[in-house]
Parts: sequence; structure tokens; C-alpha cells
Amino acid sequence: MKQQHIGFKDLLEKLLPIEQLPPVDRMRVQRALRSGVATEVERAAMHAIDLLEQQGALKRLPSEGTGLSPVVRYQPRDQHDVITLQMPGPRMRDGVLIQPRTSLPTQAPARLDQVRRLIRLDDPLIFSDPRTGTTRAGLLGQLEQAGRELLGSAELRYFGKDDELEPSEAQPIDASIASDSMQHPTTLFYCPDTEKSATLTVAARALGARSIVVAAVTASDGQPLGHIEALSPEPEAWQGADLAMIALLADFCGGVVERAARIEKLVFVDPLTAAYNRSYYDLQVRNEIARAQREQSSLALLICDIDDFKSFNTSFGYEAGNQVLVQVAQVLRAGVRPFDTVARWGGEEFVVLLTPPVIEEDVLAISERLRAAVEKNAIRLEGLDGRAHRVNVTTSIGIAMFPDHAESPQELWRAANTALLKAKRPPKNQVVFYRPHGGERALHLK
Repeated sequence: MKQQHIGFKDLLEKLLPIEQLPPVDRMRVQRALRSGVATEVERAAMHAIDLLEQQGALKRLPSEGTGLSPVVRYQPRDQHDVITLQMPGPRMRDGVLIQPRTSLPTQAPARLDQVRRLIRLDDPLIFSDPRTGTTRAGLLGQLEQAGRELLGSAELRYFGKDDELEPSEAQPIDASIASDSMQHPTTLFYCPDTEKSATLTVAARALGARSIVVAAVTASDGQPLGHIEALSPEPEAWQGADLAMIALLADFCGGVVERAARIEKLVFVDPLTAAYNRSYYDLQVRNEIARAQREQSSLALLICDIDDFKSFNTSFGYEAGNQVLVQVAQVLRAGVRPFDTVARWGGEEFVVLLTPPVIEEDVLAISERLRAAVEKNAIRLEGLDGRAHRVNVTTSIGIAMFPDHAESPQELWRAANTALLKAKRPPKNQVVFYRPHGGERALHLK
């Protein structure tokens, strides 16, 4: 038999029949090859190898490797060539074994089907209503069941990369390991005995855990979405096959989270402006008022109405009017913090929810900055005559705050809308702050 030592990129380009992969996986592999990034190429290579082995295009031969860096040998179908891969070995840091996923055993197709069934990826109902929180709750519930059935007494937990956890909620066992796992998604972090780790001992005791595994959850393009943690009350609870199963569960979680994000986009995002829609605002304002009540802080609602919007449709056509909506949404989104909410309420009205804590002076400053940014943003429109025109758009803004002006979402909306009606009076293009008993304050007047 012919023996040849090659790199991952050469392996993919010359030896592996990647044309046999499904189109999505083939595109992923080819994109990684074009990127030239070593870790992405290696990840794509191992993903391709796993898939091809499952499909019978590759056959795994008995291993010749010994020690911590195993050698894995494959033979392509209908060929005599043998592909030999030297897998990177694990290393130890403060009692934590840092284990490359590529060195873990490959799961049999039956196990893959079992995981798919437990996670219920094919069930259209489990992860279909992000408004009620069933997407996350469904994922956590299926992970818990998978942990019991596949890993004995293990507890499995998922943490999203951008989750804002309340102090009363479960927290990652160690923030630094969680961060490391997402920076190195091709690696598992396994502590076989937390009593031998200075970093993990205290937190693990509080959770009743003696063995833990932390694995990144990634999107199909390799970007980290979060991580899962496997906890066991027994020391040295898992061996290679168990670690491979935890890695597989993390991969399946990535698919679930991506699917939930796609559903959320369909449910909550305005397709024209890419701002959130009214449904999302209705959900978010209730959540933020509840948080403000818990924290005894305040939030602000801004209702922004584009001045004389119908004139754009009349003068330049409806496509031009749509472009005005898109541009204003972009300006509003760029002018607030990432965790504030910009949503299209309907027609030419947008709402901005400034999350707690905020104070009146800051709210006024932000509102005036948004108004000025819209006014300064000259928009290029194509008229009905086919000629290009540059127009300036202005917006009028009404503001109200919780709890100063309202005790409920409905009252907050009415107060901000009352201020907006004052702001829309000529000359428009102004910010009006709600005051009870008709004493609204206009911040900007022409």
C-alpha cells in the first residue's frame, strides 16, 4: 500500500471525496479551505472525515498509535491508499484536561440517531415559540433528559454567549473556562476530579460535582453561540467515548440554537427595516418593566415619528418611502446601546426602549442625539422620473419614563404618545418630554 504524509488542506483537496458530502457540508468545507485559517481547515477536515466515515466512503482501520497522541488510519472506499492522521494529544492545566475533539472516538450512526431523537431536532413544536420562552426551556429540558439517558447521573446545562443571567439563576461553573471553551471550540475542558483543581473546588462543591466537562456550542460557520457543562457527582466519571458523546451533544445544541434564532427572526424582526417589530416590543417592554421593578430603577420609552412621511411616497414613490424607513431605522439602531430596543411600531413610527437604569438627563440627551442624527443623515432617493435626489428627513420624538409617568406598559405608551402629539405640532422636528397635567417639555424647537 502507498503511504504518504499530507496536511489537512492537501488531504481534503486531493484524497477525500468531498463531492459525496451534502451540499451544505461541502460548502462549509470549501469555505474553510479558501479561508486558509489553520484551525478552521482542521475543523472542516475532521467534520468531513466523520461524515464520510458515517456514509461508508471511508473505513477506519485499527489504530497503530500509543500514548496521548493517537494515530488514526483511514482507507477510502475502492482505493488502496491509507490516510494516517496524527491526532493532537491532551494537556493538563490546574487539574483540567484540555482535550482536542479530534482525538475523541467517532460516534456510530446509531448513537447519532439516538442523540437526535433525545434532542428532538425533528419536532417542529418543541422549539417553535420564542415569545413564551419555550425555545430555551425546551432545549434545557431535552439536555437534561439526554444527560440521564446517555451519561448516567450527569447534569447537562446550556449557557448562551450573550445571556444576561439574574443572580438567582444558575451560573457557569467557571467564567474563565467558559470563555476559553468558546475561544477554542475544537477543544473539550475536562476536570476528572474537581478536588484537585484549585480553580474549581469551591464552585464544584456548591454544585455537588466531582467531574465536569465544558464544551463550546457553535454555529454552522464555527462561531461560538455558548457552551454546555456536564456535571457528575462521581470523580473520573467519564472516559473517551463519554467525552465524545458530550462533544456530540454540544454540536447538536448548536443546530437547535441556530434554528431557534431563525424562528425568532421570523417572529420578531421587521422584514423591511431589520429593526424589531411590534410583537417583540410588546414582549420586551413587559420584561424590562418587571426588571425595573425588581431593581427599583427606571426605563424610558421614545416614540419616533417620521415627519411628513407621506410626502416621500407622493413625490418619489413607495420604494423611496421604504428606503426612508430603512435609513431611519439604521440611524436609530446605531444611536443606542446594543441592549436597548429599536422596533418598528407600524407605518412610519418607531419605538426606542432605553433599558434600566436610566435617568431623565441621559434620556433627554440620547433623544436629542437621535433626532439630530436623523436630520443630518441625507438620504439618496431615486424619483419617479428616474433621477437621483438627496433629501433630508426629520423626526419628532415623544418621551415617557417608568415609573415616573406610568405603572404599566399601556400607561407608558399613552404618556409617550401624548408627548409625541405635542412634538408633531409645527414646526415638528423636536423632542418633547412628557409631563403630567399637560406640562410637556419641548427640548428642540425650530
